[in-house]
Amino acid sequence: MAEAETVEAILFTSGKPLRVKEMVELTGLEERIVRKALRKLSRSYNSRNTALEIAKIGPKYCLQLKEEFAAETRDFAKTELSHEVLKTAAIIAYYQPMYRHDLVEKVGEVARGHVDELLSKKLIYQDRTNRGFRLETSPKFFEFFGLEMTKKEELKQFLAEKAGL
Repeated sequence: MAEAETVEAILFTSGKPLRVKEMVELTGLEERIVRKALRKLSRSYNSRNTALEIAKIGPKYCLQLKEEFAAETRDFAKTELSHEVLKTAAIIAYYQPMYRHDLVEKVGEVARGHVDELLSKKLIYQDRTNRGFRLETSPKFFEFFGLEMTKKEELKQFLAEKAGL
């Protein structure tokens, strides 16, 4: 099997963005070969009429639907988080670090279930402190939502801009 196809297979089956180092470990290929394969794959997907692309998300790469196809297929794709849970996630992301009791005051008792769902998907962290449970986004939060930023301050600014604040 050729190197580019090996890297493509890893990206397809991983289900999550991967760092070059992770691809090196999974494939046994040298780092320069993996990087060359990523460039080749990216050029190949960009030159064809296809719904897929190689995307770079921060320091990671993934095989994903192009945005114009993602928008068209949202109604068919299984939603992993309800609209209400997404709103709760956005509140946590904006106000982080945030205490669970403050979130419940803002959202209501349903926030407890939302937090449990976000914790189960490892999108947020929860730390016990003497003031209660402190909530923050995890690195997986950025991956899950396909965000290129990796810093929480950038996320807060992004959310403020999206909300028109």
